[in-house]
Amino acid sequence: MESKTAHAEPLAGKLQRIEDLAEKLIYIKWSREFFVLLQRAAQDTLNLTRGQPEYQKIAALAEQIDGQISECLEKGELPKGTDRDRLIAVTGALCRSWPAPQNSTQDQNTATADPNLPLFLNWQSDEWPQQAGVTTPLSAATVWLVASEPMSDLVGQLENQSGFQVQQYPDLAQIGKLLAESQQPAALIIDLDHCTHNPAILQQITTLRQTLAAEAPILFIAERGDITARLEAVEMGGSGYFTKPVDTAALVEVLERWISCKSGRVLIIDDTLPTAREIARWLENWGLITQVLAQPLQALQAIRGFQPGVLIMNLDIKETNGLQLAQVLQQHEQFQPIPLILLSAQTDIRQRLTMAGLSGEMLLDKPPDAESLLAAATKRLRHRPNPYRSLNRISNRDSVSGLCNRPYFLAHLHRTLTATTANAQPLAVMLISLDNLRPVEVADAAAADEIIRLAAKRLQAALGTGPITARFGDAVFTVLLGFTNQEGLLVTGHAVRNALETDPYPFGGSEFRLRASIGISIASPAKPEAALLIQQADLACGMARGSKDTRIHVHHAQTTEQDTQNPQQHKLLEEIREAAQQQRMNLLFQPIVSLRGDPTERYEVLLRMRNKDGWELLPETVFSLVKRHRIGMVLDRWVIVHAIRSLRQRLGRGHSAILFINISPTILQDEELFNWLRDGLKKTEVPASSLVFEIAETTAEVNKQTLQPLLLRLKELGCGLSLDHFSGRERGLTLAQLLEVNYVKLESRYTADLVNDKARQQELTQLARRLASQGITPILTGIENGATLPVLWSCGIDYVQGFVLQRPHTDMSFDFGHVVL
Repeated sequence: MESKTAHAEPLAGKLQRIEDLAEKLIYIKWSREFFVLLQRAAQDTLNLTRGQPEYQKIAALAEQIDGQISECLEKGELPKGTDRDRLIAVTGALCRSWPAPQNSTQDQNTATADPNLPLFLNWQSDEWPQQAGVTTPLSAATVWLVASEPMSDLVGQLENQSGFQVQQYPDLAQIGKLLAESQQPAALIIDLDHCTHNPAILQQITTLRQTLAAEAPILFIAERGDITARLEAVEMGGSGYFTKPVDTAALVEVLERWISCKSGRVLIIDDTLPTAREIARWLENWGLITQVLAQPLQALQAIRGFQPGVLIMNLDIKETNGLQLAQVLQQHEQFQPIPLILLSAQTDIRQRLTMAGLSGEMLLDKPPDAESLLAAATKRLRHRPNPYRSLNRISNRDSVSGLCNRPYFLAHLHRTLTATTANAQPLAVMLISLDNLRPVEVADAAAADEIIRLAAKRLQAALGTGPITARFGDAVFTVLLGFTNQEGLLVTGHAVRNALETDPYPFGGSEFRLRASIGISIASPAKPEAALLIQQADLACGMARGSKDTRIHVHHAQTTEQDTQNPQQHKLLEEIREAAQQQRMNLLFQPIVSLRGDPTERYEVLLRMRNKDGWELLPETVFSLVKRHRIGMVLDRWVIVHAIRSLRQRLGRGHSAILFINISPTILQDEELFNWLRDGLKKTEVPASSLVFEIAETTAEVNKQTLQPLLLRLKELGCGLSLDHFSGRERGLTLAQLLEVNYVKLESRYTADLVNDKARQQELTQLARRLASQGITPILTGIENGATLPVLWSCGIDYVQGFVLQRPHTDMSFDFGHVVL
């Protein structure tokens, strides 16, 4: 016992380190450097647990990770395919193996979901499976907030960053009236500070709990956090308590658990149909989705098809040994995370559960009590592993900083610029570069992460909870700001820089002082383009970095001609040329997946470049600059060569794929491109049909007279063509016909609030039908919300691309053969 206590704290730290490194491998870079660090952490874990019987499982998993990484590094290659999946699965199992601080009656085996676990139902045919139902999206959930003072920051974060609809009321009397009118919220949040010492109001809250729907939680926020205040909150029926300033991410997580729990899925395995159907009726009355399985030996197929969040299982089944079947489900590598609720009338069953390793599962006597069963099911649905928070989770958050991630920021920026009216508050993007962090990252990646985490915390403290803040790159933050005048922007910039730089950060037993440069770009009402705004902020940041005083620069609107004379642009172009010459470039691949069951592998190819210090050059800046310079031809050819090389390697392994390659307007200056490409395809024996060349609709429209002959020759060669950022308007449809394109990638406006916008759904349906009549396949990109998929399917969309499926990877690793949507 003494040994276990001595090892517990350092072991927990090592397991956290392993999980952080695994996230970096998936989200940031599948690189040798992170593998070496992961191996060291696994070896440290093995040293801490070797010879300790209570840590036998942890030691075995750590040894597997160490052995697999050693084998790969000796071969000089990184894990791919099944090796990659196995390493992620073993790492996930290791991170899950540390016991959570919970009571013995709670689930001991609930865990982070296997990254290979399907997130959606299998497609069985061209019809959307009816048993699936469509879960109410969180964006449709209405939350009532009771506070005597305006709480615009909290409301803004819940609505803008998390998709809830928030209605604020000044007192509880309003809530009472709404409940009397049979209106119900998804959740009720109450600010206790204005009623802490008022017994009448506290009694009123207790009374409201009785009229509020059982599935709607009451969550309290307050300045106080002492045990007495928390006991009072529980006495009033509270389901959550948050001290000010409110940790919005934690609040959102609790709301998501309660709201998603109401439409959760429960699979009932019981060969006694009358009892099973009665249990199903109880649960369905509360709003859960149920399915009864009367053939226990078909459990694996049923779980794969239904994807339950909880299993209710009768151990006294006749067809097979119920206890052994429960062990099979608990040990299954895919279904381990699913909590079990076991039912039995056997008197010795608890002892047998302990011997079988199932003592952590919930056990209820037969026949079960309806209220107890409902409470057990809903509790496990609320606390079940969330696949979006596993090692391969899909999230709007950056795992290191806790801020929004790059795709979410870009999507939000685009929506905000599109929705901005002439009378709206002016908008600006602030880009913050952590200039001197690279040496720390090279010396100790974990220390660099800790500095980024602390810097993000200081940034949020300086800005408050209103602005949308993101980690945009390795050492780059972005902020979307509303402002009244430029002087206010400069004041905010100074506050941010002082917050980041004034106090040192701990580093290797000493102190590290961060140096930050800030570029600010003001959105132009005449040209509200997200990419342009990011590019201008990046240019301004470069100018700030080169200055000797404040290192804060505000970009002022200029004409295109003036832009070309910008010295910072010339400097960035030189960095791009140098990166190309030094081969500091790599390709990423993001899958384009069929909603109709087509197993053909399709990926978009993305180019990433790094400067001499190793930091990523922002793609928005790179591509907006090179499209006007001949360096764009060099980059286009580099991408094409390496894409064809990847295709040839894939063909050699018995696989094929179609790659979508973006091309810039400089392709028109490349007179030898067609012959060069034809000869390259012939030499490598890669079919031309494996390449789809993609160009933005606006670029194609401007250059259509000179572009059309080249694109048609590429099509005659056998290549495919695609228009990106497709507007769907009449002019775009005419252009698509003229260029004889095979695909169009629709503008992101089509997916904005699509689940709730019937008019937009109808517009999308009509567009899909018209495109289909012309033989053109529509693709929706930037999909980050799984609830959008069934709506897109019903609108006639064939293909989707986005983080909800997979983030861009350095290899083509998506399993198209087992797509689950």
